[in-house]
Amino acid sequence: MATIQETNDAGLFGGRLGRHLEMVSRKVLHVSRKDRLSLAVTRLTCERQDRDRTASIAPESAFSITYKLKDVEEHEFWSDGRMRYSRGFGAGTVNAIDLSEDPRSRVRGAFDTLQFYIRKDALDDLAYERGASPVSSLRSLPDATDATLGAMSSFLLSTPDLLETNQLFVDHIALSLLTYFAQNYGGMRVAPTSSGGLASWQERRAKEIMHSRLSAHVTISDIARECRLTPSYFAKAFRRTTGMSPHQYLTQLRIQEAKGLLLSSTLPLADIALICGFGDQSYFTRVFTRSVGSSPGAWRRSMIS
Repeated sequence: MATIQETNDAGLFGGRLGRHLEMVSRKVLHVSRKDRLSLAVTRLTCERQDRDRTASIAPESAFSITYKLKDVEEHEFWSDGRMRYSRGFGAGTVNAIDLSEDPRSRVRGAFDTLQFYIRKDALDDLAYERGASPVSSLRSLPDATDATLGAMSSFLLSTPDLLETNQLFVDHIALSLLTYFAQNYGGMRVAPTSSGGLASWQERRAKEIMHSRLSAHVTISDIARECRLTPSYFAKAFRRTTGMSPHQYLTQLRIQEAKGLLLSSTLPLADIALICGFGDQSYFTRVFTRSVGSSPGAWRRSMIS
């Protein structure tokens, strides 16, 4: 995982966040929709025992949610010029901060935390798509641990290659995280709906796109646009219709295509991985083995022997 390269319009995440806090920052996830950043995930680490209070920042229409990977000895926090607390936090706890309220911090002790940077307009778009009221704030309880977010964080940190090679899956994860934060920390409530799955033409079009772009970069937004749906609605409707997520369906298609090439050609595994959209041989081998029960090479030998 490489350090995020800061751009002129970057928010308080990645490299800029690391410099602001004087800590090491590592990119975990960076997702944009409609050419606009919606979610960024950064890991922050530091072994120094004492630090100065951070400087003021220009107000941002965004939230910063931090998940503590290790205990925090002491965290002093100010917003809008007032001290809000001075205390320690246990591993697994969560802090939600509004970046429009001039947040300033001073942390003592070693630090290891995952930051989720969420733009308010991304939450507004999500609420609009779901037919819910806009999310005006995100709130956390200081001593409450979040096992669900902990599991999501562990997954993000353990699968860097997957996040770099499978854009469809990245979109699915980002939508899941945004929805989780909006519902569990922002109180978003979605009204019950009687709508079902995809129309027959939408299902056919979605599958056509995935079949024709096995080796290409394809996102949920791309497919949803062709089906005249929002990405979040499309993902839910596709699962209702097919019984699997778009990512699962595309992976199944790629495995079937790979099986055909393994049997009908002598192409090396690295070439088959690229042709079928797996990115590299290592990721191809893991996905194939998990789905089929044996590695691509072993499966090929067993089928032609």
